[in-house]
Amino acid sequence: MSLLFNSDGYFCEGEVAKKWELSMETGKIILNKVELLLVKKSDISLTEIGSSVEDFTEGFKIPLSEIVKAYSIKNRKIHVVIIETRDNHLFSITMADDKSYGKKKSLELSDLINASILNIRGNTFS
Repeated sequence: MSLLFNSDGYFCEGEVAKKWELSMETGKIILNKVELLLVKKSDISLTEIGSSVEDFTEGFKIPLSEIVKAYSIKNRKIHVVIIETRDNHLFSITMADDKSYGKKKSLELSDLINASILNIRGNTFS
């Protein structure tokens, strides 16, 4: 599966709360040609044998065919990508951190998602 985007970031189902760092999950944002994966970083056990420093568990798996649109907005100081799905779910994603507000990566991700959606829809009409 071809990887289009991969970044660390924050995400949640619904809209971003005021204290976004505390209310959003942290993990990996992965976009491929079929789906958008929001993979949660799990708690790490320092006593568990063979424990990985970066241990991730499944979060949200959103097929691109189910996404209606994606767009980047500025919410307070941070830039957020909003994902709207066909079943009326809303997801918020940000790549903001203590050094940046996530503007560049938010714009890049929303553009890639929309291009991928158009590509999938174009292939289904062929």
